Amino acid sequence: PRVSIPGAPSSAWSKHWLLLAWGVPTLALVVRRRAGQHTASRKRMAHAAHATNLRQAYALLTASSSEAERRAANEWLVGFAKTAEAWGAAEELVRPSEAAEEVAFFAANLLYSKIKTEWHTLADAPRRQLRDALWSAACGRPSGGEGQPGPAARRLCLALAAAAARTEGLAEESTRLALSLAAAADAVQGGLAVELLGALANEVVAEEEATGAASPGRSGLRALAPAVLCALQALAPLSSSMCIGCLRALQAWLALNAGSSLASLYAGQGPLLAATLNALAAVNNEPLNLAAADALGELLTSTNSPLPASAPRGARDAAEAVAAQFGVLAREVRLAELLMSGEPADDRLFYFCRALCAFAERCVDLVAVTEGSLLPLVELLLLCAGGELRVAELSIDFWVGLQDTAVAQRHERLRAPLYRRLATLLLDKCTLPAEFTSWDEAAEDEEEFRRFREQSALEVLGACLSLLACEFVGQLQAMLQGSPPWQKLEAALFVLRGLHVQIKGALRGSAADGEGRPSAAAELQAALNQLLGFVFGQLAAWRPSGATLLVESAMRLVGAFAKWLQRDEALLRGCLRLVLEAVQAGGAPEHAAEAFRALCIHGRRRLASAAYLSELVGPCTALAGSAALASSVRLTLQEALARLVGAAPSPAEAEQLLHALVRAPCEQLAALLPHLPPSDGASVPPETAPRASDGSDGSRGSGGEASATVASTQGVEEAVATQLALIGAAIRFSDTIQVGGGGSCAAHPVFAVLSYCWPLLQDASRRGGPSVLQALLELHGRAMGCLGGGLAPLLPSILEQIGTTFCRRPVVGALECLTQAIELYGESHEAPLSDTLEKFVDAVCGWLASTAAPEAEPELLSAFFELCHRCLVFRPQLLLSLPCVASLFDAAAACVAHQEFQHTRAAITFLCLFLSGTDAANLYRESAAHCLQRSGGTLLRYCVQGLASASPANLVDHQIELLRVIAESAPTAVHGWLVAALADPGLDLGALPRQGAAAEAFVRGAAQQHATVAAFHCVASEFSRVCRGKAR
Repeated sequence: PRVSIPGAPSSAWSKHWLLLAWGVPTLALVVRRRAGQHTASRKRMAHAAHATNLRQAYALLTASSSEAERRAANEWLVGFAKTAEAWGAAEELVRPSEAAEEVAFFAANLLYSKIKTEWHTLADAPRRQLRDALWSAACGRPSGGEGQPGPAARRLCLALAAAAARTEGLAEESTRLALSLAAAADAVQGGLAVELLGALANEVVAEEEATGAASPGRSGLRALAPAVLCALQALAPLSSSMCIGCLRALQAWLALNAGSSLASLYAGQGPLLAATLNALAAVNNEPLNLAAADALGELLTSTNSPLPASAPRGARDAAEAVAAQFGVLAREVRLAELLMSGEPADDRLFYFCRALCAFAERCVDLVAVTEGSLLPLVELLLLCAGGELRVAELSIDFWVGLQDTAVAQRHERLRAPLYRRLATLLLDKCTLPAEFTSWDEAAEDEEEFRRFREQSALEVLGACLSLLACEFVGQLQAMLQGSPPWQKLEAALFVLRGLHVQIKGALRGSAADGEGRPSAAAELQAALNQLLGFVFGQLAAWRPSGATLLVESAMRLVGAFAKWLQRDEALLRGCLRLVLEAVQAGGAPEHAAEAFRALCIHGRRRLASAAYLSELVGPCTALAGSAALASSVRLTLQEALARLVGAAPSPAEAEQLLHALVRAPCEQLAALLPHLPPSDGASVPPETAPRASDGSDGSRGSGGEASATVASTQGVEEAVATQLALIGAAIRFSDTIQVGGGGSCAAHPVFAVLSYCWPLLQDASRRGGPSVLQALLELHGRAMGCLGGGLAPLLPSILEQIGTTFCRRPVVGALECLTQAIELYGESHEAPLSDTLEKFVDAVCGWLASTAAPEAEPELLSAFFELCHRCLVFRPQLLLSLPCVASLFDAAAACVAHQEFQHTRAAITFLCLFLSGTDAANLYRESAAHCLQRSGGTLLRYCVQGLASASPANLVDHQIELLRVIAESAPTAVHGWLVAALADPGLDLGALPRQGAAAEAFVRGAAQQHATVAAFHCVASEFSRVCRGKAR
């Protein structure tokens, strides 16, 4: 029975209500669909409009004849590339409908760049849409030559690979797409598949190198590696260009370290390995040769192909098979004939040798213990060692690696017989050609020749000396007998010098065996001593002349064996004469001066007689004062003499010698200083003004006169700086002079010398430019280090000089000098040091507050904050009691967000110690607390800015530590400071949304009290990574 419900509609109305109830949602759905279609249509229209603008701007950039139009187009393109609209516009231009390949390539490259920098800003749906569009466009673009993808399609594959490397699972999905294309074994589709496969592996590796973490795209690739190698094996025979692409892709997948090895490739993809080896010998196809060599080089890296002596049977079989194949290919490329001809190797031969040597180096442990099957490989390596330098250098790692296997465990042909041949080959390689006269006319490249001798040949020749012992010494002796050409003599001297560490070790070793009988070591020592005695006996009587290279090798040999020479005073003095004559002759003055210094260091006990020193000082000071020599050579000679003066028998004789060393520089200073204008701008007297003659009657334009005056002044300043450096070098090692009998500081020779020079030093401080002031301040620093407390009478005058100098012309030396003075005299001279320090702080803080380029003087700022830091360590009251300490805090805070590493790190280090304090600074804690209360929020904002975007990656850890110190020093205020900093629209947070869970989590974690150091660093580091787009 029907039940009537009061108030219910009638049956007719019920039908209408049912229709209405069904129709309203349907209508809403239709409206939404039409609205979505309308929105999509509007987006496509907007994209098309932006694409038109992008195409026009690119056309102007590449085709316009107007420089202004090209510049404007470039500026517009740079700005547009950073916008969200660039995604859709570039997507429109890569479609197959875009006929212009260069426009499509440009758009694909734009997408690739945006994916690498802005992929994290896209949501999942736009990512999927863009990935589909990239793949569709790549498949639809026209192919290039030989069925290979065109430039735009290749760039689209790269963009797709970049997206895949940054998205979980997308690389695996893209790899399967490429494998499905490759299965068709079609040249066009196969080329696209190979291009995508190579790009995927390369982008995963590049992303991991950039972030230092595993790429999200790596998951799943290891399991697909065998299928990829099989696909490459099937596609490689299709064409030469396809083979090149397959080899490039093979190299990329091997770089993933996904479990491939020589043994697995030999067992599972033998035809691909054979094709790679055969490609090395391909004729007239250098790209194919190079691709094969690169792929084999990647295969033979230590992570892919470990081949120890205990390798399993499968790895041994693979190594022997590949070695046999190399033997066959060596005959194909005519390796022996071409290398022995003396002609430079062509690219094909060089790439073959590169792959051969890489394989041999990887198998060296197997070769060392071979029963004979791998010995032909060694013969091929010997051929390479006898080839041109760049080929010979390829074989060095094999010969060095052979030393890792004990001689007794090697095949008998890999012992002394092998090293006799090697020694002969390499000694010949280290010898210049007989027709050599100068590098300008030589066929050899100087840099390549020197690098091969110094870095490669010497390492193997050291092994020859160890294994052949006296026999190798005899080979060197034979090179010196009779009247050899200078090239052979130079090579023998070079080898002796290059092996000097090993030779000295052999000479220091025990000369007897376990039972007290003379051993082989004793025979080697006797042979070495005889050889060195013969060589240095000849050099002590030699007048340095002839080829510069011969003089250079002789000087370097003397310097290397200076300690051995001090055993024989006659040889020592003869070599001293030799090196001084070499300096004077100018053949190799730098090396000769270094040899002179080494002789003075090691022979100072034998040479420190007053008579000999007086005899030596004359010619040496003449050379040190010679303007014809470089200043570095003169300073080296002066420092060497200072070593001898420091070992003088008595203070009186030392003072006399010191006066002799500084007399010439002081005379030069007295003559040069009047030519420099005083710092106060007073004019220079006409009779002392520098004149620059041009050979005319003196009628020159004012611009020419000004230019000549500036050039002349700069030359005078350089000369004055050199003389000051010579005085500083003279006293550098005088701290060893002992003044006996409780003598006062005035009795020290250095004090007397400084008093003698003092008027000139004061005049130099008033007149000098930056280079003069830097040299003067270095001189003061050396005087402090030498005299210590003995310099106290001159310290107030020195501090006045330093303060005046820095305020007039800020130089790094003033900061370093004051730092040293605070460490040495902080307790005894607190008042003058405090005054000078205040001048420095005021000057630097004032400059930082007013300059538009605060990072323009990084060295100065580094030295300044190092001074402040050292002051906190040694005498904190000097700094913390200054009235300008608040300005210093603000200046350091402003440097926290700088990008230059050195001075920013110095500022952060200073602030950390300033806030955390030391035991000695407890009485002045209120100064730090006041600065933090007044400017702590500003400091924290700079720190967050550095973490988020401003600081380079190597400063992030330092920024985190500063943030932790701030949080510890102001635990109740840090939360509010962080909230205010993140809300500041002027703070660049990079990829981090200002209002979001990540920002809130950072504030909670950073403001959490009692957090461990590790936990705090983890929170702050993750915040930095999110801001920089390296984490989500």
